[in-house]
Amino acid sequence: MPEVSVATRHVMQANKSKNTKPELLMRRALREAGFPGYRLHWKKCSGRPDVCYPGRKVAIFVNGCFWHRCPHCNLPMPKSNTAFWEAKFSRNKARDARNHDELVAQGWTVLVVWECALKRDRFEATVSRVVREIELASVGLRPEGRVVEVGYLKPWQHRIAWKRRHGHS
Repeated sequence: MPEVSVATRHVMQANKSKNTKPELLMRRALREAGFPGYRLHWKKCSGRPDVCYPGRKVAIFVNGCFWHRCPHCNLPMPKSNTAFWEAKFSRNKARDARNHDELVAQGWTVLVVWECALKRDRFEATVSRVVREIELASVGLRPEGRVVEVGYLKPWQHRIAWKRRHGHS
């Protein structure tokens, strides 16, 4: 693995992995929506999801766009030490996929919420989709063992959303 500078190492160590702002926003929204009683970073669950409902078999991962390489943000690769960053991001993505696969094999519903989906203009829609997925998983209306990316628009929906915002039918 390529070496990283001491300064970069300190910056990376300073980044929080728990109780991040997007995670706190999601937890507050879940409580307000009537879904308290979750476990945080539950050790018995593969990947230690940020929010976990063991009885409902729902695991929620609130992913930071930079560290987990959001497919919707199209973030650029850091310019220096690219070999290190490519390896780092590749390991992160492989770990995420492995954790999701393990949970799906055990019958869990895995909800992946990207940081960008919790921005002001998409926050309510994202939270309502998360709540709907939790409700459907709770009553068994969704197949067991699946991964759902929550809170982003499919390409064809961007045009519809733009038209609604700008008063077009």
